[in-house]
Formats: sequence, structure tokens, C-alpha cells
Amino acid sequence: MLPIAVFAIVLPIAAVQTAASESVIQRQEGMKAMANAAKTINAMFKATSPYEAKTFKAAAETIRGHSGAAMSALFDGPVTKAGSKASPSIETERQQFDKLADDLRIYASALSVAADRNPHTLGPETRMQGGEAMMGGPLAKMIDAAREVESIPAEHSFHLMLQTCTSCHARFRVEAD
Repeated sequence: MLPIAVFAIVLPIAAVQTAASESVIQRQEGMKAMANAAKTINAMFKATSPYEAKTFKAAAETIRGHSGAAMSALFDGPVTKAGSKASPSIETERQQFDKLADDLRIYASALSVAADRNPHTLGPETRMQGGEAMMGGPLAKMIDAAREVESIPAEHSFHLMLQTCTSCHARFRVEAD
């Protein structure tokens, strides 16, 4: 039988391990929710699903709710935990990580507003115009999300949001062995 003092040490360690696992689970659930929401929005832009403003807005709000400060908070403290694909570079490049999390929130907010402004259809003003480069690359229109997001079509916000996800994963996510 172990002395009581050993139990006093073992139990807090187990509680810390459980809490760490819970934060990783929260991160993963949030990422999955955002990915599913992005798929919903993408299907509406591609017209493989009918446009429904309420569903579009709910998807945008899901992404908004899991991004920005909410996302950053889930990565406070040591980020490399069992079961996590988070890179330790989040800790050393915290300002850049937080900016990407906030850009994601800004783009999602713009999509939410677009749903409010377009109750029946994704009109031409929500669509990218010919010649606007989509996604990354040297021809992509890069913007300062905080200052310019309201001046671009919702579809462009969506593509910039996806680019933000890709950039963050490329920089701050490690592949499992």
C-alpha cells in the first residue's frame, strides 16, 4: 500500500494530464467544427448545395466563434501536449499565431454579415470578379483583414479565410509520425 503522501502527489499529476487532454480535445473539436462549417459555405458558393442564408450565417458564426481570442486562449501555455499536432513555434511566434487567429475571425465575421445582406441568394456583389486571383500565389489580392475586409466580395473573404487556415497549419501544425 502506498503512503498517503504519494497519493497526494499522484492525484494532482493525473488531474493536470486530464486537463491537458481536455484542451487538446477542445482544440480538435473546434478545428473539426470550423472545417465542417467551411465545407458548408464552400458548397453554397459552388452551388452544390442550395443557398440558405440561415445555414450560411450559422456556418460563418461557427468559424467566428472558434477563432480569434477563443482560439488563441486554447493555445495558452505549453502547446505541445499528448495527442496535439500543435507546433512549439506557436509559443515563440505568438504574435503571428494570434494575428492569423484574428484574421480568421474577421473573415468569418464578414461572411456572417454577407448572409444578413443576402437573405435569398448569393448575388453578384458577393462573388469574386473575373481577374481576381483566388487563394494564394503571386497574383492573389492580399489585404489587411482588419482594414479592408468590408471592401471585398464575400467569396473573396471566404478564399482568404481558407488561405489563413492553410498558412496557419503550414506554420504552426506538425504532422503526426
